[in-house]
Amino acid sequence: MPESSTTDSIKSAEPAKSSGSTSLLDSPAIPRMGAEAGYQLVSEEDVPPLRASGIVCLILGMLSFWAPIAWQMLVIPALAIVFGVIAMRKWGNVRPAGTSAAVIGLLLASGFGTAGVMIPAMKQQTLGKQAEYFAREFLELCGNGEKELALELQKPVQNRQLGTMDLEKAYSEDEVASQQMEEASGGIIDNVMEAGPDIEWKLAQPVDVFVKYGVEKADTYWIDPSGKIDQKIQILLEWHPDETNNTGQWHVSLFQFHRELIVAPSIL
Repeated sequence: MPESSTTDSIKSAEPAKSSGSTSLLDSPAIPRMGAEAGYQLVSEEDVPPLRASGIVCLILGMLSFWAPIAWQMLVIPALAIVFGVIAMRKWGNVRPAGTSAAVIGLLLASGFGTAGVMIPAMKQQTLGKQAEYFAREFLELCGNGEKELALELQKPVQNRQLGTMDLEKAYSEDEVASQQMEEASGGIIDNVMEAGPDIEWKLAQPVDVFVKYGVEKADTYWIDPSGKIDQKIQILLEWHPDETNNTGQWHVSLFQFHRELIVAPSIL
């Protein structure tokens, strides 16, 4: 082959090489190496965006374990769900980073949040049934004439007589107990005793279970279907748990005929 033709071919190839080099420098693509594809170009559109709301959702979801412990902490799973919904909003071709964290956070928040709602509700229902049973038994023992036991149950737990003591003898010999017996004469206990033990007491309204000053209480209202007692009776109970042996006792903190309040209970 002539030397001149070889030189011309080399010169004609130089512009092409120069043109290709210029296009690589001007391109906004990011180089990457693939095991199978070899040397490839990655555009900025292939880089997934970060959604920080998904990370926040995951953190709040893990903190939601406080919700079953205290109902005030239900705000934590609620916030986690809000951030999770924001993180899972619609995206384009590339799935944003942080959505997987949002899914985990949503699952944690939903689980702990549900437990935080269900556990207090179940506890309230259980306390309500126990309070209804105890209040009914209290009315029946009053109807049976067990006045000393009724007075004992109206005392704070720590001030009651021992369970093995003869209450009738204790109230007759103890000066303070005798005075308490005299003060209760002619009161609501005597009215229930006069009505007799055969009354089928009925709840006038559902039991109201609430917490006040850290003490769990149950407010019950009863009516006499026979009409021997024509007034509604209020029995307010307090639950005092004993953590040493996982038991507890009810305290009759209020036993009276129902009185209509002139002002709202929230003001009192």
